[in-house]
Amino acid sequence: MKSLLQAALLTLFCLSVVFCRSAGAGERMSFDSNWKFSLGDFETAQDPTFDDNQWRTLNVPHDWSIEGEYSKDNPMGAQCGYLPAGIGWYRKTIPVDSAWKGKHVEITFDGVYMNSTVWANGKKLGVRPYGWNSFTYDISDVIAGSDKITFAIRVDNEKQPSARWYTGSGIYAHTWLTVKEKMHVPHDGIFIRTSGGEVTVDTEVANQTSEGGTVRVETSLFDPSGKQVAALGTSLSVDPGNSDSVMQKLTIADPLLWSTDSPSLYLAVTELHAENQILDRVETRFGFRDIEWKPESGMWLNGVNVKLRGVCNHQDAGALGAAVPDKILRFRIEQLKKMGCNAIRTSHNPQTPVFYDICDEVGMLVMDEIFDGWMRKAKQDYGGRWFQQWWKRDLTDWLRRDRNHPSVVIYSMGNETRGAVGKELVATCHQVDPTRPVTSGHSADEAMDVLGVNGASEKKGWFDEMNTDKVFIGTENTHTWQVRGYYRSMTWYRDGFPNKKQRPYETPDLTEREIFTYDWTRDENRDNGKQKFNSSYDNAMVRLNSRRNIQQIRDIGRYAGSFRWTGYDYIGEAGYVHGGWPFKAFMGGAIDLANFEKDLYYLYQSQWTDEPMVHILPHWTHPVMKMGTEIPVWVYSNCDHVELFLNDQPLGRQTPGENWDEMQCEWMVRWQPGTLHAVGYRDGQPVVEDTIRTADAPARIALSVDGRPLSDNATDIVQVRVESRDSQNEFYPYGENRTHFHVIGPGKIRALDNGSPIDVERHFGTTSRVAFFGLTRAYIESTEATGDIAVLATSILGEKKQVTSDKVSIDTQVLNLRGEVADPEIKTFYTLDGSAPTQQSKRYTHPFAVPLGTTVRALVVMDGKPIQRLQERFAEDEGFVWDGGQSSGPVGEQAETANYREASVSGHGLGFHGKGYLRFTKKPGGFIEWYQENDGDAGAADLIIRYSGMPRRNKPYEVSVVVNGKPVEKSLALPDTTSPGRDWKTVTVEIPIGRGANTIRLVPLGASGLCIDEILVR
Repeated sequence: MKSLLQAALLTLFCLSVVFCRSAGAGERMSFDSNWKFSLGDFETAQDPTFDDNQWRTLNVPHDWSIEGEYSKDNPMGAQCGYLPAGIGWYRKTIPVDSAWKGKHVEITFDGVYMNSTVWANGKKLGVRPYGWNSFTYDISDVIAGSDKITFAIRVDNEKQPSARWYTGSGIYAHTWLTVKEKMHVPHDGIFIRTSGGEVTVDTEVANQTSEGGTVRVETSLFDPSGKQVAALGTSLSVDPGNSDSVMQKLTIADPLLWSTDSPSLYLAVTELHAENQILDRVETRFGFRDIEWKPESGMWLNGVNVKLRGVCNHQDAGALGAAVPDKILRFRIEQLKKMGCNAIRTSHNPQTPVFYDICDEVGMLVMDEIFDGWMRKAKQDYGGRWFQQWWKRDLTDWLRRDRNHPSVVIYSMGNETRGAVGKELVATCHQVDPTRPVTSGHSADEAMDVLGVNGASEKKGWFDEMNTDKVFIGTENTHTWQVRGYYRSMTWYRDGFPNKKQRPYETPDLTEREIFTYDWTRDENRDNGKQKFNSSYDNAMVRLNSRRNIQQIRDIGRYAGSFRWTGYDYIGEAGYVHGGWPFKAFMGGAIDLANFEKDLYYLYQSQWTDEPMVHILPHWTHPVMKMGTEIPVWVYSNCDHVELFLNDQPLGRQTPGENWDEMQCEWMVRWQPGTLHAVGYRDGQPVVEDTIRTADAPARIALSVDGRPLSDNATDIVQVRVESRDSQNEFYPYGENRTHFHVIGPGKIRALDNGSPIDVERHFGTTSRVAFFGLTRAYIESTEATGDIAVLATSILGEKKQVTSDKVSIDTQVLNLRGEVADPEIKTFYTLDGSAPTQQSKRYTHPFAVPLGTTVRALVVMDGKPIQRLQERFAEDEGFVWDGGQSSGPVGEQAETANYREASVSGHGLGFHGKGYLRFTKKPGGFIEWYQENDGDAGAADLIIRYSGMPRRNKPYEVSVVVNGKPVEKSLALPDTTSPGRDWKTVTVEIPIGRGANTIRLVPLGASGLCIDEILVR
């Protein structure tokens, strides 16, 4: 019976542990498959005898938060994107191979968020609070005395918010099992650096035997073609129970250099030889590149001055959360490269190891950042709870892990934080890796090798005032916002214009008054005045637009480069700029949550790439716009000249300029339906073109794949794009109909998305998604290595409010993803009377008209079997609006959404902003507190308090103003108003604002009846 059990366990082990790399006497195996998982806490789940039969079986990487429901009440809140958090457990049991006995065996976790505790057969291996680092445990002793081993991992992300952006929860990165001899190279025990053709290799050797031993460290270098180009052997004696290291220097004549344009990678193979036996074998990729940093000109890579054309990125990828599949991660990095981006800042934490591997391969420079804050910035974050105890170990482990990557060119210690520890952080970096400079996002500037400045470097006149002998990088510059497919012709500033604190550059309006009116809702339906989409023209910003930033990087010699905030939209930080629920995401990316490019993407491409391109904006479908209205038509292009045609009539040629306001070619075109056609010329010859046409009402969908196709792999993934189109196959830019998906063959729907910052439907465990401005995304996974896979997509299409048409179409499309082309028989039946359709209902054959208020229901039958049930409602209260609000000035922080005590929310009255205001009682302990993010310099700001109250015979109300825990005004007078909740006044007081996270608290003193509506910080 015992042997049968062992055989069964061995079979399960073979299925759950995939051999990854042979290393002579050792091996490294993927440990991702067949974990047991359950949400909730369990008192004895670390016990090997614990019954987990009812737990879910899954593969890691895994993020349980993104699988959940968005909810306004989830404790993650606006900062982390309103998703569930909590505590989760993972367990996995494997047999112990007899060959492992007496060996060094370790388990590695590339990333677990957060506060993980790991057990092996009930033995506690350790705790790692930080959720953004990799870590390894030695399980040799447990292996030595066991026939099988049970791993249990408790992940505690219960206290929220644990960061200022979406983090995910769980084992979100790969896991590995490594078996070595007792004499071996320890984890991350090799350090390689190059200078010219010289390679220096430091190799650590650990001796876990009871006797001293001598090994020969053999290092061989192989060029990108696999040819051995150098080798060296060195003897090393290591005492029992100790470690020692050896330095070796090898030389290669005329090595191929690693650069962004030609990322040539070499391989170092390290072998430990003893008594005609290979004890260990480790492979390390590296690149030859020489980097200099010069204050007057920035970074020089292999003798060439390279401007950092960078973006900041968080870990998550929209609907996939923090557990981003390798294939999608590669797609995103390559997508940025095609935009012309050459650098990524890992904001504000390390990425998973595979990220750096891909950057090495594609030639993407990395500013590798370790921490957000060295102190508390979110209520339950690492900075406040664990930093002081753990920073040195986490910093050292991270440096050892990443220091061999040629893509990593600079380290960053933190972001908009402060503390004397900055000096120690830099010193530790220099000790562990003396080859790279250290910077920060505007933190402990005096301690850094390179001056990194966030939003403050965007201010008008900043470069004139810059006084430093260090290299300068705009670590978070610039801040602009845009929603894909959304346009406004009037300029918008987050904090208004002019603004003495922000000192913004002026960006003129494109028209005298706003010409676009469609919107996601009307003003009266917004819970917060900040809840507005931002324009896809480059005219929505904090201090300067993207074009000015591009020009500054190009033209200012001392400007080494910058990292825009951000490359991609990301979940979380939904309150500070965007007003919170239903906004779940931050809209600063050049690419949206679903990996769809915004117009901004093509601006960068026109300035940062050479392959001929043209891109027209906005789209040319404006059903409610008055005929003849002048529309600013922009064309982004890197060609010599661009010619624009409207309905085949030439509108003239223009030349893209060098100055920021001439980078786009612009024509004021009077609106009429038809075709806009742009032609780009080089050397007088047409080389590229772009065409957009006016679309009619949506009538069909079109399916395609973005990126690489589905491979013959049991766990591959593919990105399916769904476009809303009219009957003539033109893209319909307002599409918002729901598409339903069904996978044919051995595959499944991983997640669904559309790029919307306000769509709070769940991404996992669902089969349908509404379109957002004409696009929908489906992530489809294979579940077996072989077999034909296709996806069936179906949609009931039409204008939700019937602005131009009352016609409804029902379209079904099949897209082949792998193997033979699927050709099922599809029939669709529908009803208009509210009843559920059956195969006896009316069969769909052609579009039909419906009156407003109609719900269309449909049944899709494939090869005689009911597959999908659909419904779509067409009514005045459905979909976005065509007469939405206009852009406005800065909006304050609302009282009803703040943290408060001894007060109540009221919606009675007149003239208040948002959905209500706070009315305080006379009970002691009352206060109201706001979180305020400052992405600029520390300094003074004006706090404007909007309030009202009962007439008190000229005795004013008084409040204490407290900023970051320190009283600023102990007794600020608020003069009487005539009527509480109706007559509103403002009072202004100067306050100090620190970099990064700030809290502003008002404490009423004494009398009841004080009403607070909002604050504004300027």
